[in-house]
Amino acid sequence: MTPADRLEWRTSTRSSNGENCVEVAPAAEGVVIRHSKHPAAGTITFPYRAWRAFVRDAAEDGSTSANGVASITKVGSDTLVRSLTTEVELRFDEGEWSAFLAGAADGEFDFTPQLAIA
Repeated sequence: MTPADRLEWRTSTRSSNGENCVEVAPAAEGVVIRHSKHPAAGTITFPYRAWRAFVRDAAEDGSTSANGVASITKVGSDTLVRSLTTEVELRFDEGEWSAFLAGAADGEFDFTPQLAIA
């Protein structure tokens, strides 16, 4: 069992049955994301403040990396989230990314209580 297997992964309520989408989990060191369909592709961990910047970057549909952890790039209709410090690249199709953005807009991935502790 890996450390990622011990996290409480969640997906947006907007995703189809929680399958094939962006998975998000709060962790002691911040917020971790991975692709539910391809968990072996790896994870990207954001300190809490960087997570807020990442969600803002994603919502603004920008490829900026103001969060300092990962870049967001459009590749056709897909979205590529690439770690700035490791080799991890997570590719999400339009439906997966849209569900994530909708969930983020609804506050489903707001980890403010954990941020207060960090």
